Amino acid sequence: MKFAVIGAGLAGLVFGAMAVKDGHEVVIYDKNPVAGGVLALCEAGGYRFEQGPLLMCDLLPGEPMSDLLAQFGIHLDLMRADRNVEMPDYSMQKPEKYEGPYWRRDRLKELFPSDAKGLDEYYRFYDNMMRVRYNLNRKPSLRSAFALAASFVPVARYSRMTAQQLVEHFFKDRKLQALYTGILADYCADPDEVWGLAVPMTNLETGFDDRIPLEKNGRKFLGGFGYIKGGCQKIAEELSSYITQNGGVIKLNTVVGKVLVENGRAAGVRLADGTFEKADVVAGSGSGRDFFLKTVGEEYLDSSYKNILETYRPMEAVFMVHAGVDFNPVDVLGTALCYCYGSYDLHRATERLRNGEYHDGEDGFLLFVPSYHAPEFAPPGRHCLTVYTVAPDTLKDGDWESEKEKYADHLLERAERYLPGLRQHITVKKIMTAADYRNLTHMSKSSFGGTVPVRHQKNPPHKTPVKNLWFIGQQSENGGGLWAVSGGAAAAYKACIRR
Repeated sequence: MKFAVIGAGLAGLVFGAMAVKDGHEVVIYDKNPVAGGVLALCEAGGYRFEQGPLLMCDLLPGEPMSDLLAQFGIHLDLMRADRNVEMPDYSMQKPEKYEGPYWRRDRLKELFPSDAKGLDEYYRFYDNMMRVRYNLNRKPSLRSAFALAASFVPVARYSRMTAQQLVEHFFKDRKLQALYTGILADYCADPDEVWGLAVPMTNLETGFDDRIPLEKNGRKFLGGFGYIKGGCQKIAEELSSYITQNGGVIKLNTVVGKVLVENGRAAGVRLADGTFEKADVVAGSGSGRDFFLKTVGEEYLDSSYKNILETYRPMEAVFMVHAGVDFNPVDVLGTALCYCYGSYDLHRATERLRNGEYHDGEDGFLLFVPSYHAPEFAPPGRHCLTVYTVAPDTLKDGDWESEKEKYADHLLERAERYLPGLRQHITVKKIMTAADYRNLTHMSKSSFGGTVPVRHQKNPPHKTPVKNLWFIGQQSENGGGLWAVSGGAAAAYKACIRR
């Protein structure tokens, strides 16, 4: 069969690699000059930067993403790492000397003594959730299914809670509640609309101390976090190489104008230059609304799929300032990634974001040093720094192009609380706004990271009302995230060839 894949981001590359592996003819189309989508690097003045803080889980040996890439003979060089958290008036930096896997619990008891009992209860719940996570990642079998069901019993009573209800159940102090729900800001999500079980899953303790052992009783039990040495674009490079070396074709600088549908089935694609290329199967990625309403055609969708497209909620955008600097920020921060929260009111922060009100760094930002795991990204003696925050796709007042310099300076000024004198040490600066990411991802509305994880929300399914047309990527049913996107694309391919 011939497969036409629209988009050479992570989903398109995984889908294409699966098809090539099975001996199918594959052509992947992408509007950009390099493959990878947001995995591709941003370059400026002799520096290279990753598109955000890519400290990733599921990628260490024995973890799902690592196992998937191994199918294609891809084995990445990884380094375990962790992150610090700075709240408005307290800090959660790991101790210099290792104090065990529950050092955060013990420190929080000192900071919030009235919540000591709740912290003990939360960490019992957390341990139970880690058993659930372990069983979810085991190879499917009757035994693992029973183990999963048994491990879920102790946490079942929390399964109907929202994230906000869950933290209120365990903790009285709103400052402590915000520590565990703050990560939801990355997803542009209000704690009242996200499943409570997402709290421990997005606050894995191994993400805050890379010294925590991942094995239990001789088996890999916990998930770890790490960077890819040399940068995350290596995933795209390796997948692209596998595809082309096995007969697949990746057409860059190529825009697909239309998916051609004949008698209710996908028949191929028409490129923006008018060229028609036939295919037995078409897989598309990117913005669900753009893909189906513009590239496919609303007339080919049923009412159920139309309703999903109308109601699912993509995330908002990001605002990044990439800076080449003449000092090593890790020496000051003590880590290559630091979450700097500026507010305890996540409800207000989310509401402002969705209403087009940019917080100007006031609600928080991240500091990320990509040259930590990829020193070749910077000239000798120099380092890379990214100051990153969520932002509206479209500003309520003004526009990104006219406001970006002002907002960049304000963000760098706020970053100086943690990196004193930062602006005096910048040698190169590159600003990336929602408008830039609309262009990079070929979306009419920038959505950096996929869809908001709203309870009961249904994202556009892989299987579409058009026969032999499949939808993959961060706005599909799998949602965003490295493993979710990759595993989702692999699952979509397997479902496709079973039909």
